[in-house]
Amino acid sequence: MTSPSRPKTTPDVSARMKRVRTSRTSAEREVEKVLRRVGLRYKRNPKSLPGTPDFFIQEKKLAVFVDGCFWHGCPRCFSGTRRNRKWWTEKIETNRRRDRRMDARLRRLGYKVIHIWEHDSHRRVQRRLVMVTGCDTDLCSRICRI
Repeated sequence: MTSPSRPKTTPDVSARMKRVRTSRTSAEREVEKVLRRVGLRYKRNPKSLPGTPDFFIQEKKLAVFVDGCFWHGCPRCFSGTRRNRKWWTEKIETNRRRDRRMDARLRRLGYKVIHIWEHDSHRRVQRRLVMVTGCDTDLCSRICRI
C-alpha cells in the first residue's frame, strides 16, 4: 500500500510538523499512570510486535495503542483540514487501514488489542484496561466501580 503523494509545503509548515510528538505524548503518559496504578507491568513500543504498540502487557498478551484523534481519524473528533483536504483524507484513511491490518496480525498471533483515543478520560482508560486485563486485585475492582 503506498501512501498518498505529499503536497508541497512551506518551510513554516514543515517546521511545525517536525515538532509533532510521536511517542511520550500526554495521552500516553496518562495511560502509563493508569498501568502503574493498577500494578500491570508493561513494555513500551516493542519493535518485535506488528504495529509497534505503545504498550505491551506480556502476562495478559495485550497490545495497547494510544491513538491521536487527528492522525487516526477519530469518529468523534476528526473533522479534516481546510487545506489539502483530499491528500489528508487519503492519508488518514491509509493510517486507518494500516491500523486494521496490524490489529488483525496481532490477533492472529494470539494477542488482545485495544485502542485508546487521546480524548478518553482517565476514568474510561482505567475501566477499559481493568476490564480487558481481567485484573482481579482489590484495587482493580475498586477502579471498575468508579
